[in-house]
Amino acid sequence: MWGRKRRPADAERRLTAAMEAAAEAHGRLAGPAERIDGLHRAIEATCSHGDGMPTSSTREALAEVPGALESCRHLLADYVRTRDEWAHTEVSDPDRLDRAAHFFESWAEQADQPATQLEELLAALTEVRTKLHELRIALPPVRARAHAAVTAASNDLLWARSSLPGRFALEARLNALGDRLRELDAGRVELVEDGDEVTDWYREVEKGAAEVRDAVSLALSFGDR
Repeated sequence: MWGRKRRPADAERRLTAAMEAAAEAHGRLAGPAERIDGLHRAIEATCSHGDGMPTSSTREALAEVPGALESCRHLLADYVRTRDEWAHTEVSDPDRLDRAAHFFESWAEQADQPATQLEELLAALTEVRTKLHELRIALPPVRARAHAAVTAASNDLLWARSSLPGRFALEARLNALGDRLRELDAGRVELVEDGDEVTDWYREVEKGAAEVRDAVSLALSFGDR
């Protein structure tokens, strides 16, 4: 027996359903992609100002964003191009309608995994932005104290007598603290352990400078006896 010939109305219904599914998948891609792009720009803007914000680790967190967005843009462009073609096309051939439906069905399936990845990336970047915002508030006073402590320790050594016992060791210690302070200010730090906080590292510098000052004061007090 001859098979029943496909009716245009059946193919049109399949195409309509496929286009609706693709439009929903498009929204899952386009929305997060736009938000990720905005977050990427905002987070990148916090880097390289010499104010102690963690540039190295921040850029590491952003490393996969350009590739993910570029891949997403290509996928979206394929969809938009074909969608726009069919939005203004009158076709009654069931075979052509089926081919178009197959494209939109396949595209929606293809978009599922990237959409999930974008959602995960968006959540990760949102967390990064939140942490950077918190650090932007907490860091300035701690950083200012560390700088003041290193400056005070340097002045103490400068005005101490050249015969100060242990002077060279204290100068070496202070130089190391100054190097660390410049590293922190430039953001050239890697957040490699849970619990590592930039503010804690500045406090370590402040504490080290205080120890140098205490050592200078103690040596001078013994010298005066």
